[in-house]
Amino acid sequence: MKKTLVICGLALLSFIPASAQFSWGIRGGLNLVNNDITAVTKESSANKDSYTGYFIGPMAEVQIPVIGIGIDLAALYSQKGIELPDTSTMKNQSLSIPISLKYSLGLGNFAAVYLAAGPQLDFKIGDMKTSFNDGEEVKDFALDKSSWSINVGAGVKLINHIQAGINYNIPVSKEGAVKVIDSPSPGAVIDNKPVDFKSSTLQFCLTWTF
Repeated sequence: MKKTLVICGLALLSFIPASAQFSWGIRGGLNLVNNDITAVTKESSANKDSYTGYFIGPMAEVQIPVIGIGIDLAALYSQKGIELPDTSTMKNQSLSIPISLKYSLGLGNFAAVYLAAGPQLDFKIGDMKTSFNDGEEVKDFALDKSSWSINVGAGVKLINHIQAGINYNIPVSKEGAVKVIDSPSPGAVIDNKPVDFKSSTLQFCLTWTF
């Protein structure tokens, strides 16, 4: 599936006419994350809805004049915080590559609004595994090496250089899994079957283009 998404992105780029306008810049913002691991950690602190992280990196945009349709591509270092039941935390770090089809509508010479949607690939970096005690069992927490999702978003463009928007990242594949590795109860039967979880993200984005 990931290879198919990459091929589709390259195919879109091949259809861009020579008259298209190209811009590049820097994008950054906040990740507000919902880690769907309630079934794994029961009533622990890991069930909190929101975790604040950030993302930053280069981006490029190609837009076809007049009709307002273009392609937005970025390579972002993204960090999402995960708070575990034993009060420790784990950084969910990744190289995120979103590819979005973007439609812009001008509101005069200095402003425009846009809608965007497309796939995103995440390649995990840094620590990907840890263990924690949720008060009843010792569990192994592991992130997948990669995951993919769908982005939908909207925003505004100002003075041809600033873009401010809100983006919602919808998970398609799982983010990782948790399984029991030990129990403090003598003679307890341990179920080592991993339980998968996903993470959806609300993003607040700010982009400066050159």
